[in-house]
Parts: sequence; structure tokens; C-alpha cells
Amino acid sequence: MAHETIPSPLTHRPTELALRHPYMLQSPMERQAEEEDDASALTLTDLLGMILKHKWTLLLVVLVSTGIAGINTFLLRPTYRATTVLQIERAPARVVDFNRGNVDLEQASVDEYLGLKTQYELLRSRSLAERVIDELQLDRTRPANAVPGAMPKGPAAGQESAASAPPPEGYIGRIVSGYRKLSTPSTADPDILGREAVVGAFLGALAVEPVQNSRLVRLSVDNVDPALAARIANTTAQTFVSLGQERRIESSGYAKTFLEDQIKQMKVKLEESERKLNQYAQKKEILTLDDKTSAINQTYIDYAAALARAEQERIRTEALYNEVKANPERATQSLDNKTVQTYKEQKAKLELEYQQNLRIFKPDFPKMQQIRAQIAEVDAQIKTEMLAVGAVIKAQYETAKAQEALLRERLGSTRKQVLSTQDNSIDLNLLKREVDTNRQLYDSLLERLKQVNISSNLTTNNLSIVDAAAVPLFPYKPNLQSNLLAGLGIGLFLGLCLVFLLEYLDDSIRFPDMVERVLGVPLMGVVPVGDKKRSDAGSIAIDVHTDPRSSMAEAYRSVRTALQFSTSHGAPRRLLVTSTTRDEGKSTTALALSINFAQMGHHVLLVDGDMRNPSIHKMLGIPNETGLSNLLSDDARGESLIQPTVVPNMSVLTAGPSPPNPVDLLMGPKLLALLDKASAVGITHVIVDGPPVLGIADSIVLGNQIQDMLFIVRAGSTRKASIRDALRRLRLSGLSPRGAVLTFAQARTLQGYGAYYGYGEHAEAAAALTNRRS
Repeated sequence: MAHETIPSPLTHRPTELALRHPYMLQSPMERQAEEEDDASALTLTDLLGMILKHKWTLLLVVLVSTGIAGINTFLLRPTYRATTVLQIERAPARVVDFNRGNVDLEQASVDEYLGLKTQYELLRSRSLAERVIDELQLDRTRPANAVPGAMPKGPAAGQESAASAPPPEGYIGRIVSGYRKLSTPSTADPDILGREAVVGAFLGALAVEPVQNSRLVRLSVDNVDPALAARIANTTAQTFVSLGQERRIESSGYAKTFLEDQIKQMKVKLEESERKLNQYAQKKEILTLDDKTSAINQTYIDYAAALARAEQERIRTEALYNEVKANPERATQSLDNKTVQTYKEQKAKLELEYQQNLRIFKPDFPKMQQIRAQIAEVDAQIKTEMLAVGAVIKAQYETAKAQEALLRERLGSTRKQVLSTQDNSIDLNLLKREVDTNRQLYDSLLERLKQVNISSNLTTNNLSIVDAAAVPLFPYKPNLQSNLLAGLGIGLFLGLCLVFLLEYLDDSIRFPDMVERVLGVPLMGVVPVGDKKRSDAGSIAIDVHTDPRSSMAEAYRSVRTALQFSTSHGAPRRLLVTSTTRDEGKSTTALALSINFAQMGHHVLLVDGDMRNPSIHKMLGIPNETGLSNLLSDDARGESLIQPTVVPNMSVLTAGPSPPNPVDLLMGPKLLALLDKASAVGITHVIVDGPPVLGIADSIVLGNQIQDMLFIVRAGSTRKASIRDALRRLRLSGLSPRGAVLTFAQARTLQGYGAYYGYGEHAEAAAALTNRRS
């Protein structure tokens, strides 16, 4: 297209075409990559800004989700839950302890844990479920008078199971057949399938919840009928207790029968072992006094003891005999013999009488001789008596010696019998041990049988019902509060996802800090979105003149101030205001800046350079019969085409009639001549409202003649890619915007910017305006 052709730089003003920012042409691709990297960064402030931007969308999604959850809750059929509480003791009360105190604490803890887990699974068992179903007649598919244990019906004609179907042909057929086998039951009997469905539904409505740190367990049943739910819960608990009692009775009966059989077998075995023992003892002639002592052993022990005593007696008598034999008069037996002592006393008296008569008579005197004869006779009697004592001692010695020899002989023969008996006792002891073992087992079985008989008669139970289920008054589910919270959460999640999706799809500049970070262009100012009502009535740029203290005027004064500090010599004297596309606020910005500079006492010429879509005259309410197009053509009226405005120190050159090819007019020398003449007549600032960059080449031409450029970006509207394309076109043409102005910025995005617009006595008005716009 002819409009998009970038014209060559003007040859007569090479200095005007000099690049003020040469870096713009050095590496545009590198700068683009850096800009894209910066754009990918996402801060927490950006996330909060996204949520605030789409807050109404988020709120709508949350309300819809919560409403759907609430409506769905009301439409659902209420379900009631009846709960009964059971107590499960550690183990059935043991009246008799078989282990007799050999309890391992660790093993007991493991047994307790396994016992509780077993009881929980028994509560969920199929046998318990079927018993309750039959007792309450919950299975409608089975007649009440059905014969228990009757054979199930076979499949009806045409109802063969998938497993019995002939194998299909082909690979696809086998795959389909395999899927059917996996998803089709093995039988088509309606009774079995119906029973399975009832049991499955029953177990699905049953919940077993152990109470922590206790032996209690909650048994809950869900049902749409509250009375039926309570009845099922109570029946299940009672049946569970009854089944536990039945299992123990059955276990005791089985143990009793088993023990009786074992006792019979052990009794026969014991009798047989005792019979073998007796036969062996008789065969070997082994006499046993008790379980530990035999007769031969006792005889040997007695002989040994008697020999020891006989040997001691022989030694004693031998010593006496030797003593009497060596010195009969001084032997103990002689001294202890009373007869000998009597003779010795008579002898002593006779000798005393002899000595007394010897003083009177001579030894030959008859009386003296008679006394001596009596003494001799006594001595003979003493000697005879002592010989008798020695004979007695000798006889005792000989007797003891003979007894010892006899006992020793008997002990020797007995020892031989003992040794022979010990050889035979090996087999005897084996038979004895067998008898003892059989007797111990027999006694133990008898004892256990007695214990089982006692315990089987007891009715103790470790299962008990603590709280019976009552008919619930209110439904257990659906829970309105939970569903609303779930709907709120789901809505919040979906809303956030939608917000992030919209933000992802929204490829526009939304926040002031994104201008420099994404576009790489200095931010000159942020202009908040104007009052829609006032913008419909006329240009909000006029507010800068009619209400100099308005937030809009403050925003543009900030832009003007930024421009004053953008160069070393102050604000640019010639400034082109352009944008990426139309309706981004460039004309409003051009007019507002012109008013701001005029309010400073500067003479400002506002030129409407957008001859394709002029708008300045509409904002100011002045005619547009003549203007820039006339000036750039052969019209000789010159500066008379410039019109004064209601704003002091500001004049305007409207666009004039739309020419067929504005680019050709702008490329001519008359525009530069007009700018030079304006400076000559005292115009301080010339501000040109240019057309947008994309699609046409007017702004490129104007930029090459004016050089200083202000780029307008509409917040939340223009796509980043379009802005980058526009900036890329400018850079490729040797142009670089002095800065950018973000227009139509929402109040929430003016953090750090808009707060100062209401600073001062107009703070309340500014705040009210901000709230109204947000």
C-alpha cells in the first residue's frame, strides 16, 4: 500500500534527521528479546492487579458455583445416618489361663492390635451383612420363604455368560471379547446378581469408625429412611454380638470334641506303655519299690551300711582284745570288772591285816601263815577272773570278725546283682519315661477338658452395645454448609483460572510499570480514565482548562513536567504525539499538553496532523473548512489558517479537508517551513497531533521532521505485539519516542501515581472521582 511506504529522509535537513538515540538502531532484535524476557516476569502486584481487574468476573463465577451447589443440595434426596456405639474388649474373659502367666507384653500388644482390626473387618464382613439382610428382609429379589442352601438357578436361555461365549475371530474381536469378559459377571443368574447388588449396597451404606484412644467403635448406617437406618444399625450390632457368642460356643464345642478324642487315644497309648513296662520288669525280674528305688538297690544299700557297722565293731573288739592280751591287769575290761575289783579289795584288806599282825607276830606264826594262804588264794581267783575276761573279749573279737567277713561276702554278691540290674534298667527307664510322658499328656488333656467344660458353660462376651442407634432427626447429607463451601471453593478456583486465562489472553499494557519493563520506553506520565459522562458531552481535555485542579489536569501537568526534564534545554519545542492505533488518547493528550504549556504563559501552536481522521476541531468546537492540508498544498493564505482558541496563548491549526494522499503533503517542505516560521513569530511550542503509527506512514514522516515524539499507550486495550511493531517501525526509521504516556489507566493501577493527583484541598473530590471510576 502506498500509505505504508516509508519515505526517505529529507535531504535538505540532514541535521534534523540525525538520530538522537543511536542505540535504537544498533540491535533491535536483542532489545526485543530483552523486552520479552522482562515481560515474562510476573510479580505479586501484577497478580493482585489481575484479580482486581476481573473482580466482577471472579465474583460472578463464585456466585454461580455457590448457587449451583446450593440448588443441587436442595434437589438431592436427604440421607439419614444412624449410629450405634460398640465396645470391644481386649479378649474374651478367660476363666482359666492356659498359659499360666507366660505373657509376652510385646506379643500381647500385637495380639490386641490384630484383635481390634479383626473385629473391624468382621463388622464389614459379608456373612454379617447377609444375616442382617435376611433378618430384616431387605433383599426384595429373594422370596422370604426361600429354602436356605438351595441351588442357584442356572442362566436362562440366551443369558450365557461372556466366559462361555465362543471365542471371536480376528484381533479386534478378541480385544472386544476380552473387554466384555472383564466387565461382564461370570453368571447371568438374576438371583445371584440381585443378591450381590443388595449386599454391595448394604456394605456401601455401612461405616465402621473406631474411636481413637478407646475400645469403642461407631457403627453407622446411611439410609433415606431414618427409622430403617436406626433399625439396620441396631440389628447389625446385635447380630454382630450374637455371632461373636456363637463363634465362641462353636469354638468351645470343637475344642471339647477334639480333646475327648485325644484323651481316648492317649489313654490307650498310656495303657500300652504301662503294659510293656510291667512285662519287661517281670521278664528281667526287676523289683521296684517305687518309681525311683528298686529292691536290689535297697538291699545293696543295706548290706553296705551293715558291713560298715560290722567293720567298725570288729576294729573295736580287736583293739580290746589286743589290750587285754598285752596287759590283762590294766585292761579296761579288767578294771571295769566288778568281780576282779572285789577280789582286789579282799587282797588289800588281807595284806593290811598281815602288816598289822606282823608287828606283833613273826612271819612263821600260824596266824601269819594263814593270812598269807588267804592272800595267795585271792590272787589265784583274780588271775582266773582276768583270764575269763580275756576269753570274753577274744570271743567278741572273733564274732565281729566272722560277721564282717559274712557281710562282705553278701555285699559282693549283691553288687553283682546291682550291676546286672543297671544293665537291664536302660530299657526299663526308656519304658518308664514313655509311661511318664503319656501320663503327663493324658493328665493335661483331662485338665483342659475340664476347663473347656467350665468355660463353655459361661456366657461372658467381649462385645457389648454401649449406645443403641436412635432415629435421626435431621439428614446427614447433603450437608448444605459443606456443599456451599465446596461450591465456593470450586467457584473461586474456576474464577481464578478464568481470570488468569483472560489475563493470559489479554496481551495489553495494564500497569504503569509495564511500560518501561515491556516497551523499554521511559514513562512520562499516567492519565486516569476520564469521566464517561463528561467525555460523552465533550473532550475531557478541556477539563485541563476549565478545571485546572482536576485529577486530569494534574495528570497532564505531570506529563508536562516530565517533558520539561526530558532534555537539557527543557521541554521539546516541537513535539509529535502519536500512538499505535486510533482511540488511544493521543489527540486528547496533544490538546491537554498544549493547554498546560499555554497556562505557563508559553505560546503554543497545536497542529492537527491527522488529516485522515481529524479530531482537534471537534474537541475545541471550531470549524475545519481550512487547515493543515490547505497549508501544505498550494494555498497561499499561510498563517491566516491558524485559528485562536478560548485558551489564552494557544492557537490551533486544524487538519483541514482530507487530502487524497496525506503522506505526499507531509513529505513536502512546507511543513518544516511552517515550523520554522512559527518559531520565528514567537511560538514557543508546536505540538502536532499525529496519526497512529501502524497502517500508515504519516507519523513516520512527521517524526522525521519533528524528531521529538511522545508515544501514547492506552491501558488494557492495545496489544503488546502491536505496540512493539509500532516502536519497531519507528526505530527502523531512526526515530525514538521521548517517552510514553499511559492513558485510560484504571484507578487501581495508579498506585503511587494517582494518589498524588488528589493531594491537597481536592483530595476528597479526587478520591470520589477515583471511587466512581473504579
